[in-house]
Amino acid sequence: MDNSRKKFLQQLGAAAVFTSFPVAGFGNDTGETRIDVEDFMEEGAPNDEKFWKKIARKYYEVARDHINLENGYYGIQPKTVLEAFQKNVITANVNAAKFARKEFPALSADIKKQLAEFLGVSDEEIIITRNATEALNIAIQGYPFRQDDEVLVNQLDYFSMIETFRMLEKRGIIKVNTFDMPLQPASDDEIVEVYRKQLTPKTRVILLTQVSNINGLIIPVAKIASLAREKNIGTITDSAHALGHIPFSLPPLGSDLIGLNLHKWIGNPVGAGVLYVRKERIREMKPMFGDVNTAETDIEKLAHFGTTPFAVIMTIPNSLSFQKMMGVERVSARLKYLSDTWMNGLKNNPAVEIVTPPGPLSCAIGSFRVKDKPSSEIADQLFKQHNILTVSRTLNKQGCVRVTPSVYNSIDDIHKLVAAINIITS
Repeated sequence: MDNSRKKFLQQLGAAAVFTSFPVAGFGNDTGETRIDVEDFMEEGAPNDEKFWKKIARKYYEVARDHINLENGYYGIQPKTVLEAFQKNVITANVNAAKFARKEFPALSADIKKQLAEFLGVSDEEIIITRNATEALNIAIQGYPFRQDDEVLVNQLDYFSMIETFRMLEKRGIIKVNTFDMPLQPASDDEIVEVYRKQLTPKTRVILLTQVSNINGLIIPVAKIASLAREKNIGTITDSAHALGHIPFSLPPLGSDLIGLNLHKWIGNPVGAGVLYVRKERIREMKPMFGDVNTAETDIEKLAHFGTTPFAVIMTIPNSLSFQKMMGVERVSARLKYLSDTWMNGLKNNPAVEIVTPPGPLSCAIGSFRVKDKPSSEIADQLFKQHNILTVSRTLNKQGCVRVTPSVYNSIDDIHKLVAAINIITS
């Protein structure tokens, strides 16, 4: 167990922090889910099915009529988080404007500080958004581009971010250069070299998707950002699928602007994302939403949203608390084990092509396609014939089927997926 998680669990066991979570041994007559700190003290090895089944049973409520292997859309809230969210909805509804005007501003500022500490940055460098797409739109549309600037994107970047750049291109602001990223690169060095070869004297910004939503490729953001800085090129990083999925913190990435999601692998209620802007870059950023009164050096100039989803934001500390108890290293190892299991189970099937890189260049997100069959058809068959939910993603002409297990999924779920694909392709 890493020292930070051990210390956090010891504090929680002493009821010293996050008292909004009922803790076993400290009384609970409300029928709420109680956290048993001892559950999280166990090692929880990736293949320890007893441990993971206990976590799933005690802390997750999931549908029983199908197997959900589409957790990349958004994450199921742990029971404790869901219960906190329901309370927060009631609080905001019952107390209405009094709460929103008198109490929420200070509460929101404190939550922002907690979130910044979790991310390892200053609260003066982040704003809370509705999702990573909104965060990255603020970053892209507010970037200080000059006429004839070029940006670099590839086919594994998220389509919404590519479309935002294309919109600016259509307006005559920038030129978008695209390239095909290898689906199964052999190493970080190969990925860095691919980017290096695509740079031109006019490249102003590189879009870096830390974990691809299409095939799960994990790119070495820090290495590419270092290369970019050497050439005075900015980086905008899409970390929507990274937070809570793989171990990392923001400062070592070295990126200028980063968009993240809290409702994917962190398990917060839907409607929470984060934009990080390196402090020295804030002044030059242009607000996407009208704001003329906030100081140019204040990141809040980018956050003139109007009324915000109170209960969603109020629940962020609960989501972070559960994430700390689980530990991202342990979660990541489990997710990788589940993904490796289904990909290894299909590697000898001649009709199946895995389009996700093996080893450390991928984790929970994995994708495949079946030769000579549309991927949308395969995803439909998996759901209609086998009650297994996946999703078809766009990738060249054929596309691919994306599989994204979560911590509540069992190894039996994975074996059923492999069996179903073998039946479909037989």
